[in-house]
Amino acid sequence: MHPFNGLINLKTLNLERNRINITLMYKGLFTDLHSLTELSLKGNIQDKFKPTLILDDVFSELRSLETLKIDGPANVTFGKGFRGLTRLQKIDLSGITGYCSFQRISHDMFLNMPKLTYVDVSACDILDIEEGAFGKLRYLEHLDVSHNKQLGFASLPNITHNLNKTSIRVLRGNGINCLSGIGTKILKRHFENLKHTNISEIYLEKNRLEQLEPGALRLLPNTIDIISFGENKLTQGRYILDYFFLQNARVLNISVQLRPPPYPESIFERCIEKTDVLRPNERNFVKRDTSKIRENKYKSLINEFIHRNRWHWKFVLTFDLPKSLEVLYANMSRLYRTIPEFGINATGAREIYAQDNFLYSWDGPIHGVENIKIMDLSNNFCSHISKSFLKYARGLTTLRMSKNDIGKSLSSDMEGEIFKNTVSMEVLDLSYNNIVDLSTSMFKNLERLQTLNLQNNKLSTWRVKVDHMKSIQFINLKQNRLTTFGKEAQMSFTKLFQITNLSIDLSGNQFLCSCDSVHFLEWITGYRNRFVHFNRYECSSTSSHKFNFSDAENSLILLKKNCESYLVTYIVSSVVVAFILSIIIGIVLVKNKWKIRYVVYKFKQRFKKYAFHSAIPQAESPSYEYDIMISYSPKELSFVLTDVIPRLENEARFQLYIKDRDEPLGIPLGEAIMEAIQKSKRVVCLVTRSYLKSKLQDYELNMSRMEAIEDRENLNFVHLILFPDVCNGSISIQTLDLVRQECFSEYPEEECAFDDFWETLIAHIKELNRH
Repeated sequence: MHPFNGLINLKTLNLERNRINITLMYKGLFTDLHSLTELSLKGNIQDKFKPTLILDDVFSELRSLETLKIDGPANVTFGKGFRGLTRLQKIDLSGITGYCSFQRISHDMFLNMPKLTYVDVSACDILDIEEGAFGKLRYLEHLDVSHNKQLGFASLPNITHNLNKTSIRVLRGNGINCLSGIGTKILKRHFENLKHTNISEIYLEKNRLEQLEPGALRLLPNTIDIISFGENKLTQGRYILDYFFLQNARVLNISVQLRPPPYPESIFERCIEKTDVLRPNERNFVKRDTSKIRENKYKSLINEFIHRNRWHWKFVLTFDLPKSLEVLYANMSRLYRTIPEFGINATGAREIYAQDNFLYSWDGPIHGVENIKIMDLSNNFCSHISKSFLKYARGLTTLRMSKNDIGKSLSSDMEGEIFKNTVSMEVLDLSYNNIVDLSTSMFKNLERLQTLNLQNNKLSTWRVKVDHMKSIQFINLKQNRLTTFGKEAQMSFTKLFQITNLSIDLSGNQFLCSCDSVHFLEWITGYRNRFVHFNRYECSSTSSHKFNFSDAENSLILLKKNCESYLVTYIVSSVVVAFILSIIIGIVLVKNKWKIRYVVYKFKQRFKKYAFHSAIPQAESPSYEYDIMISYSPKELSFVLTDVIPRLENEARFQLYIKDRDEPLGIPLGEAIMEAIQKSKRVVCLVTRSYLKSKLQDYELNMSRMEAIEDRENLNFVHLILFPDVCNGSISIQTLDLVRQECFSEYPEEECAFDDFWETLIAHIKELNRH
């Protein structure tokens, strides 16, 4: 059988997971595949207990083969037939993509594949690798021994033996320790064989790595470009000073130091990793190095470190990093503290990723970050950022600070000092920060900003000045508390719409849809193409009108009509209500004008007493200077002199107040009248036609009545004497009101009745005084 007969131009053949028994392959199967460069037979071993042989004479026909992907059975060997595959460069035996179960790599396993540049033996349950097993592959560039959990760091000397005789560039040793256990440590002997190689990338992730022996990193060659210690459990130690000696390192990954091993695999795994067993002479060598040589090396390094911190940074703590370092991954690295003022000496650094830690207060400033382009501080539980934290971050183009709690710090920055010096900023992410308010000047210096993310905050108003951002492309205000934009904000965004391709996302906000917001709704509808997900916008539950954003134009027309009719109704109703209220208030004021005037006078009187006589004790019972106050019009003065005074004062011995006689000088007339009323036991009014026509007497009469009602609580306080010119004929309404409300008597027309009238009046007044 020749299933591939005639396929002389076939380049790639994938036979993965077809249940092909590799042992039963026969010579001549691949005869016609003259051009085949890649062959994959992964996932064809179904029964791991059944012996499987890789027949080299079958594969020897693939003269053009460059890449071979195949399962690695327990007894895997690559015989002499593979010597003819002079173009074979890559061999993939990984158990991740197929089946692999061999437990040992001998020194001659790849002896018949001398041109290999890529070897992947990851996840093969390897227990042991003989010394120099890869050292004979002079073209080897990429070696992956990851996920062979029982190898341990103790196998690194064997793995790396003679790698200096190869072209090694990339070494992957991820997960070569068990999932659970105490922290592991890299010793200098583990890296010693790499010292004279040209390796550029080394990956030792997921190894429970906690410490490195001081000096171990210094054994790595100067060609090292990428170092990854991610997903370990690194703790701070003296070894961090060795990072400075990696002068050409471009990427340092110490991220994800918090992730626990997978559950439940880490609990039930049967894994015993290889550990270092040192011979006595090796142990003594380590001891001497620790006590003398190593101490001297680090003493000079620490002295240089202190000297730099003292003079170059003016007592600011400074960390030296390789000048070639461009990217530092420190996310999820168990960093727990504030960020104080410190410096970094890494002129080549461009990107710093420190998200998902516990850097809870950003005080700074950080010196030496002028060349940093990208910084990620998201999800650090930070509640404070100082105004000087970014003082030296002039070259920063991308800054992510999402998922913190720096809203209060930002709200209190009224002058925009936090981002004052970040003049190169292009992307700023402040989402999920509990921001309630931002000042007008917050982003005043961010003229190059292209993307601003303020999603999921608590902004209820927008007053930030943005019209100077000539490069702005996108502003994310999703999931805030914005109900409308003021006219200034509308004008600012309108200017940007005219000169930029700005788009804004306001979805998740609840807009106020009412007659007061017609101008805003008209504006946002006019620029609807600039608002992301405009059709999904909604009105708040407190809105007085409905507005359908998916049919915004018709909704706007309907809203305007409703508001116009509502406005007319509102104006007419307001005028009518105001007119009615004014009438009611006028009636109430007219009806109670005397009471109001009386209350005002009493208030002024009490204020004066409090201000000038607060220390003078007041009498418990009132004392009156006059028995009777006579209220009369000027035309009745002769009657007062000829009749009233002789009768009431001379004969009856009443003390009378006669305004033309007793009125004090230098006191306003109204105040004088009120003082006379308050100093008298009774008020007697001589009511004539001229009395009723006089405004002054009207004031005396009504203020006397208010005194009777409000203070004396006795209407007998005022007594009216109605003269014949008032009583004759039909009684006027004004007179009738007086008679109904006051105590009165009529003065007789006959002279013979005068004596009886006066006697009766005097007796009546004396009777009232007794009670």
